[in-house]
Amino acid sequence: MKLFLWVVFGFIVAGLAFFLIASVWSPTNPLVQDLIVVLFMLPSVGAFWMMYSAIRHEKQPLRFILLAFIPFAFIWYYFEHVRSGKHLQRQVT
Repeated sequence: MKLFLWVVFGFIVAGLAFFLIASVWSPTNPLVQDLIVVLFMLPSVGAFWMMYSAIRHEKQPLRFILLAFIPFAFIWYYFEHVRSGKHLQRQVT
C-alpha cells in the first residue's frame, strides 16, 4: 500500500481520537473504555518500536524516525519494510 494512504489512515484515526476527547460522550462500558485506551496507546508504542527498529536495522534511519511521528505510520513500516525483509539492509554484529 502506498505511504500516502497509510498517512491518511493515520490522520483519520488520530481525528477519531480527537473526536473522542472533544465530545461530551463518555463510555460507561468497561470494554469500550479499554478499547479507547488501546487506541491512544497503540500509536505511541508503535512509534517507539518503529524508531528502535529503524535505528537498529536501517542504513539511514533519520527519515524513518521522522515518519514515526505520524500516527500509525508504524503499520506502514511493518508491512513495507519488516514483513518484506527490507529492514535487513545492515548487518548487526
